[in-house]
Formats: sequence, C-alpha cells, structure tokens
Amino acid sequence: MGSEQEPDDSDNDGITIGSIVLAAIPFFALTLAPFVANRLEPMIFGIPFLLAYCVFWVLMTPVFLFCVDRLRKRR
Repeated sequence: MGSEQEPDDSDNDGITIGSIVLAAIPFFALTLAPFVANRLEPMIFGIPFLLAYCVFWVLMTPVFLFCVDRLRKRR
C-alpha cells in the first residue's frame, strides 16, 4: 500500500542445513543400529539391547522433529 516494501517470504520455507541434519539423526540412528548394536547379551528392562535401542529412537524421533519445526518457524 505505502512506500514500505514488505519482504516476500513465500518461497522461503525455513529449511536450513541444521534442520536437515537434526531431522536425519534419528534416521541414521535407526538405519545403522543393526550394524552397531547387534548384541543379544546386554538386556535393558528385560529386552535385548537392540530392541531397546530401536524403541528409544522411535520415541525420540518426534522430539527431534519438534525441534526441526521450531527451527523452521523461527526464520
């Protein structure tokens, strides 16, 4: 309307390298788990370590994605 120019952020969705890396952490943790943590001996809460590891990362994934969302909305 006036002489002020408002920035056009329609094509900027806030994706940064940090948000991509943060979102990729659970993916790589779950993908590489069988190669790194494939042990039957250690037990955590009565379940094998690999199963406990996978459950932990499945439960932590929403936390990481929430942080990614906060990073994107901050921009």
